[in-house]
Amino acid sequence: MIATPRLLEIADALAEARIAYLIMGGHAVRHYGVDRNTLDFDFNVSTKDAPDLRARLERTRLFAGQRLIEGPGWRRQDFRRFQIGALPSGQEEWLEFWFRNHLLAPFPEVYERREAVEEGGRLLNYLSLPDLIRSKETERDDDWADVKLLEEILDGRHLAGATDAPGRVRALSQLRSRRGFERADAGQLLVRPSELAEAIHLASHAVACAYLLPFVHKAGVTPPPLPLDSAVQNALQHVAPGSARHLAVVEAVRLGLQRAAKAADQADKQRARKEQ
Repeated sequence: MIATPRLLEIADALAEARIAYLIMGGHAVRHYGVDRNTLDFDFNVSTKDAPDLRARLERTRLFAGQRLIEGPGWRRQDFRRFQIGALPSGQEEWLEFWFRNHLLAPFPEVYERREAVEEGGRLLNYLSLPDLIRSKETERDDDWADVKLLEEILDGRHLAGATDAPGRVRALSQLRSRRGFERADAGQLLVRPSELAEAIHLASHAVACAYLLPFVHKAGVTPPPLPLDSAVQNALQHVAPGSARHLAVVEAVRLGLQRAAKAADQADKQRARKEQ
């Protein structure tokens, strides 16, 4: 989707202030193809830009002469937000910055993986799709609804490149969505033992491993150690590939990961509150 004019203005201000940034949150979700209404502008920035962030923004042409109103926060070392205006409806506009986030690697690392696109004559830097998905693994159900759609888009990108053996292995090793799995199965991507063997060795996400394991077992391939509970792994080795029971086990794995991620996010919030 095309960036909103307001996002382009804010990106210009960040560039003028010499603040390296990555667009995250709702506007990044929109960029990757999910229709999403959002009033907040969320960015991941370096911790080195945190101390004088407001002063640098207030010197830009966009915010010149305007004192940014900082919103209350209980984890200022990690996150700050500024009110930058109000819409005709009376709803407030907020500019939000993450310096540290337990779901993301340090800024220099995620910046190297950024998706840079030209929009409106400007180069905008978005959090990469895998990093955006990771950033959404919170305690909020709305974020998990985004994860589901973004995983389908990520699988679609990988499957579009599955035109040769390396592309097929890459797509299989990173399968995350039911729709992606169904496309791979219908496209006969799960029938080559050598590619299955390579894919299961590359797979690191438990859901991808759960999708692949019954096909790997049927092909007579010995899997490496996997990030799966032994009982789950045993069950997956005794189901028909692509069967209803296979898919039910995959969804159980997915639900377990979601519960663990929600608990980890809650624990991180509790830690941050105690440090205040």
